[in-house]
Amino acid sequence: MSHTSTPALGSDLATQLRTATPEDTGRLVPFINRAFARDNYFKRTERTNAEQVAEYLQKGTLLLKEDGDGLLGLIYIELRDNDHGYIGMVAVDPGWQSMGTGRELMKAGEQLCRDHDCRLIEISVIDLRPELLAWYQRQGYKIVGEAPYIRPEVLILPCHFILMEKELRPTNQER
Repeated sequence: MSHTSTPALGSDLATQLRTATPEDTGRLVPFINRAFARDNYFKRTERTNAEQVAEYLQKGTLLLKEDGDGLLGLIYIELRDNDHGYIGMVAVDPGWQSMGTGRELMKAGEQLCRDHDCRLIEISVIDLRPELLAWYQRQGYKIVGEAPYIRPEVLILPCHFILMEKELRPTNQER
């Protein structure tokens, strides 16, 4: 099911967060690729496929935000060694972007990491999306380095990842 409706301003829609299961893969792949379609100008491939989603489900957690009509957004969370978490693939239905869905997903991902005693969260952002870098900085993430793009053979434009981190504090100390 494709969910592309835009919510009415001031609407009080019942939404829920839940963990994805392998049965969700068939609808997650097109959702993720649609959410990341604006990135297709710098690479010759879509964002993900069924095999990658299956790998994400094995290595970490895909947290889904849904309402009665379908999927609104998702976030990937991976618990890593040495008290670190990794957050990636924040995907929001284009009709729900700039409405707080991404921020809500980030908070839920950070809380999941906090619940597993992570003290630091790492993310990587493509350097060609300065508006995303600025958004993550507003969420408290700091630039700590760079890394090469993981699949350079698919690139149309040269690019790399900007590595960012956020130190986790107890919930009552978050901004």
